[in-house]
Amino acid sequence: MGIIISGIAIAFIINTLLAYGNVIKTNLSNDSWLNFWGSYSSGIFAVVVGYLAIIYSNRNSEKAILQQEKLLIRQQNIKKLDDYNNCLKNNLALLNIVDVMGITVGLDHQNISLSKSEICQMKGRIYAPDLQYRYVFEVDVQRQKTNLEKTYEECWIKARIGLSDLLDQELSFIERVNQNRYDIQIKENNMHRKNILLELSKQAVDIEKRKLFLQEIKDVNMELERLDKKIISYYDDVDKMTTSIKDFSLELNSTIKVLFDISLLLIKEKEAQFKLEK
Repeated sequence: MGIIISGIAIAFIINTLLAYGNVIKTNLSNDSWLNFWGSYSSGIFAVVVGYLAIIYSNRNSEKAILQQEKLLIRQQNIKKLDDYNNCLKNNLALLNIVDVMGITVGLDHQNISLSKSEICQMKGRIYAPDLQYRYVFEVDVQRQKTNLEKTYEECWIKARIGLSDLLDQELSFIERVNQNRYDIQIKENNMHRKNILLELSKQAVDIEKRKLFLQEIKDVNMELERLDKKIISYYDDVDKMTTSIKDFSLELNSTIKVLFDISLLLIKEKEAQFKLEK
C-alpha cells in the first residue's frame, strides 16, 4: 500500500515539474527539461523495480531455505526414529529366550563342542546390541533423560546381565556333561587296564613283579572309586544345574516381558517428541 501511494506522489511531483520545469530561469528549453525528467524518472523507476525484485527474490529464497530446513529436520527425525526402533528390536531379538533355552534342551551329546560354540557366540553377540543402544540413546552423554529412558536403561542392564549369567549356567552344564563323558571313558580305560594287570599278575612267576602288578591294580581300583563317585554325583549335579537354569530363565523371561512393554512406551514417547520438533 505504501509503495502505491509513494508511486502516485512521485508521479504527481514529476508531472508538476515537467509542467513547470522552467520555473527557475535557465537556458534550457522545456524539451530539455522533459528529457531530463524523463531520464531521471526512468532511473528512479528502474531502482524501485530492482529493489522490489531483490526483496521478492530474498523472500522466496528464505522460504526455500526454511522448507529445506524443515525437510532435513523431518528426514533426521525419521532416521532417528528408525534407529530407535531397530535398536530396541535388536535388544529384544538378542534376548530370545527360546533360542537360549534351545541350546541345552536340544543338547547333542555326540557333538557337545557345537553347543559350547553356540553359547560362546551368543555371549559375544551381547556386546554389539549394547554398544548400539548406548550410542543411539546417548546413554553416556550428559543430558536430561526422561523417566522412561531411565527405567528402560535399568531394565536393559538387568536383562543383559541375566542373559550373560544364564549362558554361563548353560556353559557350566555343558562342561559338566562333557566331564562326565570323559570320566566314563577314563573309567573304561582303567577297567581295561585292570583286566590286563590281573592277567599279568596271574601269569607272573617272579614274586616281586607280581607285587608290582598288584600295587598297580590297587592304584587303579582307587582311581576307579574316585571316578565312580564323580559319575554317581553327575546326576545330582545335572539336576541342580537344570533347576538353576530353569530359575534363571524364568527370571530373565519376566524381565524381557517388562522390557518389551517399556520398549513400546519408549517408541511412543520418541514419536511424540519428534512431532513436537517438526
